[in-house]
Amino acid sequence: MKTIPKVDISGLYGDDPDARARVAAEIGKACDEIGFFYAVGHDVPLATMERAYAKAHEFFSLPIEERRKVASDRNNRGYRGQEDVVHRSGLTFARDFFDLGFPVAADDPEVLAGTPLYAPNKFPDLPGFEDALLAYYWGCYGVGMKVLEGFALYLGQAPDFFSRHFTKPVADMVLNHYWPHETALSIGATEVASGAHTDHGIVTILWQDSSGGLQVMDRNGDYLDVPPIPGSYVINIGELMKRWTNGRFQATIHRVIHKKNADRISMPLFCNPDFRTLVDPRALGVSDADAKYEPVLSGDFLVSRFMSTRKLWGAENKPGDAKAIEMAAE
Repeated sequence: MKTIPKVDISGLYGDDPDARARVAAEIGKACDEIGFFYAVGHDVPLATMERAYAKAHEFFSLPIEERRKVASDRNNRGYRGQEDVVHRSGLTFARDFFDLGFPVAADDPEVLAGTPLYAPNKFPDLPGFEDALLAYYWGCYGVGMKVLEGFALYLGQAPDFFSRHFTKPVADMVLNHYWPHETALSIGATEVASGAHTDHGIVTILWQDSSGGLQVMDRNGDYLDVPPIPGSYVINIGELMKRWTNGRFQATIHRVIHKKNADRISMPLFCNPDFRTLVDPRALGVSDADAKYEPVLSGDFLVSRFMSTRKLWGAENKPGDAKAIEMAAE
């Protein structure tokens, strides 16, 4: 395998059971073998992607003082500076972020109860930004729900086995802004723009710009390039889905190498279920004797990871400390 598989998911949008089963089989094979695949044939217009990218680029071109006017809090809403993420390698990474999540109002019961990861979104005073990013968010979210249907069908479950847990999901999007290489060098960073890591949750729906640089580790420990395919998403499995499938689906290590002296932007949506969703491989028919993982609430698991990876959540950058990681594998 020289790169990750490409799967046309258009069959999941129709009612033909054979077409749906074929797509599910391709998705499942990719998740069993490497945990990554390109998704093409989805229903998100290219113009929606490009408009969101243009607004993201416009936001990160603002002076830092303007970006900080929508500074993030512990609920992952708003702007986060370069210093927020920590990694057990102790490396410095030259990128900053903007976070948004599943829209909830200030009087939502979860917000009023103080449930972590539920908060109204924050948006900068930038014309068109909110509309463009929310259109992109909902497009990605729809793709995520279709992919979850594919997972369920492949695993012999009802199509809504996973998606029925997404009534008020912890589905957060991050705009990643990677700095030009010369700027990175000036702050003590390197061409490693995102350190080797796995994602926290269920499934990630990623759009990347034309810069390239995403790399995925294969079973031999070698990195495969994942070059951009216009109009596609890169889909990958996170640690929670690995747990839910009892280790069958792979949460694969990946990184970003950015050597170009220009900005790079990626826009992943991390599709995670409602906070109190019980993630237990036994729900998929795994016996007690064969279960590798204990049941865990999705939200609790995510909070524990944020507490180890983000300074806003209390993480500290201690090289060699297993708790100072950037989304690293368990």
